[in-house]
Amino acid sequence: MNHLLKYEWKKIVCRRVNLIAMALGLLLIVISNIALIRNSSLSLNEKTHLTGLEAIRVQTEAENALTPELDEEFLTAFLRAYQQTLQAEATDLNYYQIAPKSNLYALIAANFSDWNTDWSWEDLAEIDTEPGLGFYERRMEKIDTLLHADYSFGNYTQAEQTYWMQKAQAVPTPFVWGSRETWNLIWESICSLIFQLFVLSICLAPVFSGEVSYRTDALILSSKHGRKKLIHAKIAAAFLFTLSYLALCALIAVGMNVCILGVEGWNLPVQLWNTIIPYQLNAAQACGLNLLAILLLSASLTAVSLLLSASCKSQIAVLAIDIALFFGSVFLQSSKGSGLWNHIVCLVPMHLFDLRTVLKTYIDYPLAGTVISYLGMIWIVYSLVTVVCTCGAGRVFRKYQVGK
Repeated sequence: MNHLLKYEWKKIVCRRVNLIAMALGLLLIVISNIALIRNSSLSLNEKTHLTGLEAIRVQTEAENALTPELDEEFLTAFLRAYQQTLQAEATDLNYYQIAPKSNLYALIAANFSDWNTDWSWEDLAEIDTEPGLGFYERRMEKIDTLLHADYSFGNYTQAEQTYWMQKAQAVPTPFVWGSRETWNLIWESICSLIFQLFVLSICLAPVFSGEVSYRTDALILSSKHGRKKLIHAKIAAAFLFTLSYLALCALIAVGMNVCILGVEGWNLPVQLWNTIIPYQLNAAQACGLNLLAILLLSASLTAVSLLLSASCKSQIAVLAIDIALFFGSVFLQSSKGSGLWNHIVCLVPMHLFDLRTVLKTYIDYPLAGTVISYLGMIWIVYSLVTVVCTCGAGRVFRKYQVGK
């Protein structure tokens, strides 16, 4: 079995088209990571515009110097100073004065905006700081409003409201503060790994259908181990390839950022990205979870590709269906009237690869008196898809009729 597994793995890795696809995929990771760092910018005045590593360094130092945690006393004084300066100048503040602190200003403005609207800089001047800001009280009010709003496609039940409120209340406050520049770039680089699904589709399409194309299917299915051990070896090799290639991609994507930027800010709460996130995670845990989500999507793609490859004679057909199923899902829109459709759309692949969006989404799936979170349902659905399609791939190819 080990020899068969090694042989099938080499067939995937050493195929010329696959080598080109993998090389281009890895090159894309390097280029995109360099671009993310180089595109970082910070303007200190009309003549001084920082970019790249220098912009990240200055922004990080400025944010880290503000405070170690966002307690009510600091937040009240911070925003009050902004409002007093704004009144004293009787005009809009010069952008250069607030640029190094813009992330914290944005966090406050977003926290005090309505849950279904975007914030603006003008909102900061209208926030009441007397007798205190009430930052964390406002956070819970915002979540409560979201859960009790009237929706055209259906409202939250009492059980769902209780579930989400308990999770949100369990988040430790006050939030730890620091610059999230480093981990924002790491998170971006992890999310960009979704494009490696193209590479996986190209490499895995011929696993079974290639045998038909090269007319070796009759030999395989008539051999001693062709209908059992060899099929198992092909499936195992496909998953081993997916795991090893994604591991290499993740190592390059995350490793580049860590080597250049370090890991400062790993313990920052995910609420610094959006205050209404109800999960108790820090930046490093959230990035790790996002990486696992992309790995789960990749495993599902592998299983679906194997099933299609066992069912189709054409490798092009397998690749086309893969792309339509996974990347075509980006065109699916939510409904204003159907809650069921919205719950289905939320589980399509292109809505899942960026957990910065998933974590702030209050979608759940009630089942037999239990409320399953959006995050939990993702693991359940895609684990089932992986298992079912993997088993189906072996059965379909085993029953394949040569010559038909």
